[in-house]
Amino acid sequence: MDAVRPGPDQPNYSAANEDRFLGGLLGLAIGDALGMPVEGWSRDRIAAEFGRIEGYHPRRQPGRDEVAAGEFTDETEFALCVVESVTTNRGTIDVDNIGARLLYLARGESRRWLGAATAAALDRADETGEFRVALDEDGPATGDVATRGVPIGLLHAVGRFDAASLRAAAEVVTRLTHGSPAAIAATTAVAYGVNLAARGEVPPTRWARDTAEFLGGGALSESLAQAADLADATTPVADALAALGTGEDARESVAAGFYAAIVAPVFEAAVFTAVEAGGDTDTVAAVAGALAGSTRGASGIPQGLIDGLGGRIYVSLAAPWFHRTALGRAGLIIDLRPEDATSPPPRPDLPPRY
Repeated sequence: MDAVRPGPDQPNYSAANEDRFLGGLLGLAIGDALGMPVEGWSRDRIAAEFGRIEGYHPRRQPGRDEVAAGEFTDETEFALCVVESVTTNRGTIDVDNIGARLLYLARGESRRWLGAATAAALDRADETGEFRVALDEDGPATGDVATRGVPIGLLHAVGRFDAASLRAAAEVVTRLTHGSPAAIAATTAVAYGVNLAARGEVPPTRWARDTAEFLGGGALSESLAQAADLADATTPVADALAALGTGEDARESVAAGFYAAIVAPVFEAAVFTAVEAGGDTDTVAAVAGALAGSTRGASGIPQGLIDGLGGRIYVSLAAPWFHRTALGRAGLIIDLRPEDATSPPPRPDLPPRY
């Protein structure tokens, strides 16, 4: 039996409730699934093929099996590995536990989504059992790694904010496969932005600029500051996204995702705008969806987008337990079971994702 504390008038209170946790994870998955079929396409090609993006489409490639509409990619799958592991370990980030889950994905159909650097790192880990890559100043920093920051941001959105802890956790989940400071900065940026969105203490117009300041410098920090300037100047959305770029480099895809979420009046506008821009569509829309979902909650996401998402049942079951884990980690749940009780509270079996 548990008791939850404190209330809105107490210092450890956070607006990051269960609805916002579910919204952040659903938003990540929805954006990813919407962007999946057109990843790598230009804005003009997307417009010619589909007109406006208003829902899910399958991915069709010559010589390959069709991927069903509403399916998400490694962007979401890897983030859910973090959610699963942290929930199982009651708030602790266990590198080996997460790594084993990533290997399971890399050995299956999910491998088709993996970038070269990610696949190579996991292959090495499979041989060595080591899930912490060395720091590498010249290593790649692609946006697909940055989305691992979504669960880190949510986990740290409950209770008092600890900047050092968030930074450390973002580095750990990044260095499962990537060791460049730029990649670590990308994951940190998404984690901090989602943290701001879930806490609801600052308006969306401040997300990019505050995150740029939190990073303290670097190429991504400059891109986020540019995104904030473009939003403040009410630059036409298409022009702003073209100026930021939507390529796979994290300094483009992460900043573009922030921008799409900042200027969107409703959740669906954030993810549709991100996809229509072309480029690294699954990453840009995943970042935009996670930010928009974390601040609006699942109740702010159109039901049709939830119903069409392939992994909706799993995400819907995982999010409440992840929120409960965050409450426990922050000391906001008091365990009233006897001290000699050894079994954890009952937890439902989650359906398989794979």
